[in-house]
Amino acid sequence: SKGSRLLSLEEPLKSPLPSYDATKDAVLCSVMTKFGTRGWEIPPVQVEMYNSLQSKASKKSGAFLRDDSFRWFARFLMEGRVLVELKGLKPLLNDDPTIISRNAPVSKVALLVSALSSAGVDSAKALCKHWAEVDEKFLFRHLKNWTKPEHASEARQLWRATVKQHVKIWKEDKMQIKQM
Repeated sequence: SKGSRLLSLEEPLKSPLPSYDATKDAVLCSVMTKFGTRGWEIPPVQVEMYNSLQSKASKKSGAFLRDDSFRWFARFLMEGRVLVELKGLKPLLNDDPTIISRNAPVSKVALLVSALSSAGVDSAKALCKHWAEVDEKFLFRHLKNWTKPEHASEARQLWRATVKQHVKIWKEDKMQIKQM
């Protein structure tokens, strides 16, 4: 099992595609797995993508880039899979969020992924903490590049309401912890 010398987690696999697990609040990817001193291949397992991409095995792999956990998180965020309140955002976007995970040279994708990567945000918890403790407008300026002009006002309202709600929850949770 995990941490055992007999189990070796190798590079991330391209298939199946990464996913967001709300329970673990993490982007997961499948990795090649080997067992025993002879390195028998066993079925792949799902692990946190960020940790996998930082490992020695993934540095040799060309399947993913080191910032891909942020890239996939951005996609899942824009699709409304990370924060359910943002589910209504997708129809307001001028591009499908799947372009984020295609590694195509699109400036608005690069700006969004760079902002997440620079802030170390690849989970809902990290995003809400950043909003509550650092910058409530984090990612807001990037939203304009993603929104259809005729839906800009609606997208802004949805985004602001979501941020406000999550900042409030974050601060209430923090107050409860202090009172314990």
